[in-house]
Amino acid sequence: MLTIALTGGIGSGKTVATDYFQKIAQHNTQFDCLHIIDADIIARELLSGSLYHSPSTALNTVRILFGSDLFHTSGQLNRQKLRTLIFSSDSKKKQLNDLLHPLIYQEINNKMTAIQKLLENSLTIVAIPLLFETQSKHEFDRILVIDSPIELQIERSIKRDHCSTELIKKMIHSQVDRQTRLNHADDIIDNSGTREELQEQVALIFQYYGSLAQN
Repeated sequence: MLTIALTGGIGSGKTVATDYFQKIAQHNTQFDCLHIIDADIIARELLSGSLYHSPSTALNTVRILFGSDLFHTSGQLNRQKLRTLIFSSDSKKKQLNDLLHPLIYQEINNKMTAIQKLLENSLTIVAIPLLFETQSKHEFDRILVIDSPIELQIERSIKRDHCSTELIKKMIHSQVDRQTRLNHADDIIDNSGTREELQEQVALIFQYYGSLAQN
């Protein structure tokens, strides 16, 4: 199994890139299967559900740490309020990260172990936005960075998340700087152009990973 850690700053285009990987893999026979594991999806699942209907341990802990005001009347988490709160306080952000990151990495490891048992000739891409910030101890075969200029990150994030420019800038500055990511990358995809250009780069690097797996 070839394992790739895919990372990049907010609004860099990680989700679009993984979607293209999946699309290309449908017409490719280099691997038995492509698996995408997304840390953001795992985090959302950990905090899904309601306080009133078999809440998860993580959801209850968020209530204890930050109060019931972060929840809708249905008992579901108000994710916009949580986001605003943690990016206004470094200590609260650390509290949330200390809660979620071990759980996220445990689930990633569980999924990777299950994949390895099923298929050896597979490509597993693990999308981890905060790969360097969380100092993951997991060993990946390659680190792939999706890179975009900060101006584009801000523009895309505002359009996608409907957040203020100020909040998006806080989120960007809370992550490692762009150059640090590039310095640690084994492979880089430049997502400063069109979606067609992004798809072409994904197709090329998919072929490259296929050649690595066969060596």
